Amino acid sequence: MMEEKIFKVSEFNEFVTLYLSQIGEVWIEGEISQLRLSQGKWIFATIKDADAALEVFSVLYKIGNFRGLSEGMLVKVRGTPRLYGKTGRFSLMAEEIIPSGEGALRAALERLKQKLEADGIFDEGRKRPLPVFPETIGLITAKGSEAYADFVKVLKERMGGLKIYFYPVQVQGKDAVRTIREAFTFFNDAKMKVDALILTRGGGSLEDLAAFNDERVVRAIFSSRIPTLCAVGHEQDWTLSDYVADKRASTPSNAAEILVRSRLEVEREIDFLWHRLEGYVSTELRSYKNMIEQSLRVMQNITAIRRRNLQFFSITLVNSMTVKAKEALLWLTAQERLLRSLDYQSVLKRGFSITYAGNGKVLKDLQGVGVGDTIRTVLSSGQLHSKVIKNQHEGKKEV
Repeated sequence: MMEEKIFKVSEFNEFVTLYLSQIGEVWIEGEISQLRLSQGKWIFATIKDADAALEVFSVLYKIGNFRGLSEGMLVKVRGTPRLYGKTGRFSLMAEEIIPSGEGALRAALERLKQKLEADGIFDEGRKRPLPVFPETIGLITAKGSEAYADFVKVLKERMGGLKIYFYPVQVQGKDAVRTIREAFTFFNDAKMKVDALILTRGGGSLEDLAAFNDERVVRAIFSSRIPTLCAVGHEQDWTLSDYVADKRASTPSNAAEILVRSRLEVEREIDFLWHRLEGYVSTELRSYKNMIEQSLRVMQNITAIRRRNLQFFSITLVNSMTVKAKEALLWLTAQERLLRSLDYQSVLKRGFSITYAGNGKVLKDLQGVGVGDTIRTVLSSGQLHSKVIKNQHEGKKEV
């Protein structure tokens, strides 16, 4: 007779846990009857249908849309069944909890939007302008997707010479949130710098676009140091990623149109600005030419006035001048007076003279001049050459 296996409690719980792990991931639909967050990181929930209830456990960082969930909401839970060894308590270890059905999805989305809005995530004041002429672009979308093809096609048609760094991601499904967040981390940490990021995918149902409504993706866009343009779905599709991005485009093609100006448009603008500059320069040159011509006429009139010494004509001319011409006349007169005052001949005519030592230096005092030295004195009408017979300092005795 074979001896029956007798398990210890811990052994049995471990055995059952091992058996349950072989089931793998499952999807279960039910209504949330209880929902609780413990210590800011552990999620405890209960889902039920008309006949049974199931406990659900997870961690907050895995459930990015947690703040959009509420009791009474119908949800789908993806997870693995498990038995907690210490208590023997059965539960589902959740990897994802999403509202089930269009109505529940929209209700959860609206709840999350309101909470993020209250946190200032969507504030327009924090949004940055896209670069006017980007040279390097980071493209985040699915490999081989229509969104990729449409964006690149329109971009090349509008402007050449751009560098596109492509980071392939999943745009729906269980790996979508993780890969999109990894893309933002890569571009923000990479040594090669890009001028702008483009996050894009084609249209789809609300459930298809779930990753772009996930709080973790929204916060990745919010934290990006690189200006981000979001183009998810079609024109009527709006996701939370659109609200947080620095700029929103209605389609992938529209994203290319917003980010890069067409070559023809730039050429036309350059021509327009060139013509404006040319006109401005021509106007300024004509203005300066007129001013110079007017100044020359004023100078000619001044010469004529002085020759004829006609005071009445001078007063009449000055009164008829424009403000600028009068200012020019006053300036010229002042300069003439200054030059006349600096002319040493005029100074000599007023009774002054200039005396030079034998070495040719102008004498400013008696230093270096002795009895018997020859000096030269310049007057307004000639020069005198003299020999020093006395050298007497003011207030001092003769030397």
